[in-house]
Parts: sequence; structure tokens; C-alpha cells
Amino acid sequence: MTQKRVFALAALSLACSASMAQTSVSLYGIVDAAVRFETNWGANKDTLKTLTPGGMSQSRLGINVNEDMGGGWKAVANMEHRLFSDNGNVAAGDFWRQAWVGLITPVGRITLGRQYNVMFDLTTSTYAAYRYSPYIEQFKPELAMNIGNRQSNMIKYALTQGGLTAELQVSAGENAGDKTIGGMARYQTGGLAIGASYLNSKDVAGKQAKGRAIGGSYSAGPLYVNLSYATNDFDNGFNATLAGGYSTAMVSATTSPAVLMQAVNAQVPTFLFASLKDRKMVSAGFTYYLTPQFNLGAQVYKVKQSNYATPVQTDATLFSVVADYALSKRTDVYAGMDRVSFDSAGVVRYAGGAASRTGYQTGIRHRF
Repeated sequence: MTQKRVFALAALSLACSASMAQTSVSLYGIVDAAVRFETNWGANKDTLKTLTPGGMSQSRLGINVNEDMGGGWKAVANMEHRLFSDNGNVAAGDFWRQAWVGLITPVGRITLGRQYNVMFDLTTSTYAAYRYSPYIEQFKPELAMNIGNRQSNMIKYALTQGGLTAELQVSAGENAGDKTIGGMARYQTGGLAIGASYLNSKDVAGKQAKGRAIGGSYSAGPLYVNLSYATNDFDNGFNATLAGGYSTAMVSATTSPAVLMQAVNAQVPTFLFASLKDRKMVSAGFTYYLTPQFNLGAQVYKVKQSNYATPVQTDATLFSVVADYALSKRTDVYAGMDRVSFDSAGVVRYAGGAASRTGYQTGIRHRF
């Protein structure tokens, strides 16, 4: 090998090393499993017993990519896969829950691909139910108000200036519908965070679903409190598959999708989503750290759902209580209870005539 070629190879090697030194690729994930009991299942009002693949958090495996290009410019990418920890299977729905690439620039961040929408971003960053989780995977009705939480074929722009953050999104929908446009704004100062969001989704026939939310939270020492109000409005005849997908957060993960339309095993009032007219939810709760490792939290929800078909309206009260103890920075154990109660004067009941369902769970979660 000539001296010229040696110098060329050395220069190329140094250039590659310098480039790689500015790029980071990190693997992250959560493994969570819980023992769960749910009352009033089936005509005999049995208790359903499961080893649940994610009591507090859905198990996942993800890759983050970050390349610093200098001058305030960075290239970023993410791929995140969801899985069932009880049997190792792919989580229902999509293999990649997130798959996007983007740029961070001096004038904002732009990302392209399948990613969280603006309503989810506002809910999670501003008034999430629990300070440490931020949701209960098996009981997260607030996420059913976020018009699907994720969209494919999306372009999202975000800008933060001081305590103010604003986001805009648009998704093409392509042949599957779910064509969206929306935005959110939030402001944070000290322990106070407030914000609002709006998202419009169109199906392939041009029927629309509109989501709106406003809320805030306040943190002071060991105490965290939150309050929010959200509404969804659906055109008559809006695509039932999309409406059902937008409602999945209101269904226990152990519920069979085949029976949702019959309201036999629905965790909360998502049945008759083929004729959804509107849904309203008020939510409030708190988390309190008794010690740096041990915290208690509770959340309550008031839900009103109207349909174009019978039943015309369904009212329900939901609440959850959780105790969580951190064994280390990455591993915690938890125990909790959640409950759904339909209006005593309404016509909606679980199979067997039950007007309520209660869930109990205890589990362990590890983050890496």
C-alpha cells in the first residue's frame, strides 16, 4: 500500500470518528407486569384474573438517535416498539408505535413520521394524571379524548421560547383517513403549567371529529394537583373504525374488541362508537410524595357521552387510586384500584346487569 493511500485511509478514519463522536444512539425501554382482578365480568358477574402485560406502563423497546451538527442544528430520530410482557407478543395494533425523523434548528423542531399528536403532548406535559407515571396503562380514560394520541404520515413543528411552547401538526391521512390538522400551546412558570389544544380529523368521506382540551397543573414540594376539561364532537356517520381507535384508551387492555359494540365487557362507555355524537370529560387529581421513594395518588373523571342512536346519553363516574414505591431509580412496585360506575338512572349496564366494575392490581416496573 502506497504512503498516499495510507494517509487517505487515515484521514477517512479520523473523519468517520469525528462524525460518530457527535452522534448518539441510545436504547431505552420499559418492562412492566401486574396481577390484575376485575369484577362483574359476564352474565354471572365473575371476577376476571389476569397477569397483565403492563399495569402502570405498556412494555416497550425504543431507539433514540441524536446527531449534533453544530450551530444549533441537530438531527433526531426515534423508533419505538410496544410488546406484551406476559407472552412476548407484539402489542395489538402497530409494530412501531413511533417511527419518525426530524431536525432541531435555531427556529424550532420539525419531525416527520408516525408520532404523538398535539393533544397527547399537551395532556402528558401539562396535566397528566400521575406525576410519576404519567398514566395507568390499564385505566387511562383521559387519553380517549386525544383523537387517537398518535397519527401516521404526520409533520409536526414545535417551538419553545422561555416558558411558552407551541406546536402545530398536519397529517395526510392518505388512503386510511385520519387526515388531521391541529395545534397546542402551553405556558409554564415555576410549578404552574397551563395549556390548550385543538385537533380536527377527517375520514376518507370528509366526516369530521374535533377534539378540544384545556387544563393545568401545579406542583409545590411533594404535592402535585391537576385539572382538565376535554370535549370530542363527531359528525353523524364518522368512520366507525377511526372512532373505535380513538376510544381504545377507555377500554381495559384485557377487553376483547369483538364485544365492544355490545357493551358486554367495555371498561368505560365506548360502545356504540359507530354512532358517537359527542363526549365530554372533566378530570382532577393529585399525587403526594410521603417520602422521596413512596407516593400516593388519586384521579377522578366525570364522563358524558351522547350518541346519534340509542342510548342517547351515557353518564359515568370513574376514579383510580395508586400507591407506588421506588426500589431504585429504575425499578418500582405499585398497587392500585380503579372503578367505573354508570349513572344509576341510565340504561347502560355490564353483562348481568351490573352498573359498575372495579379493578385491583399490583405489579413491578423496570425502566432502562
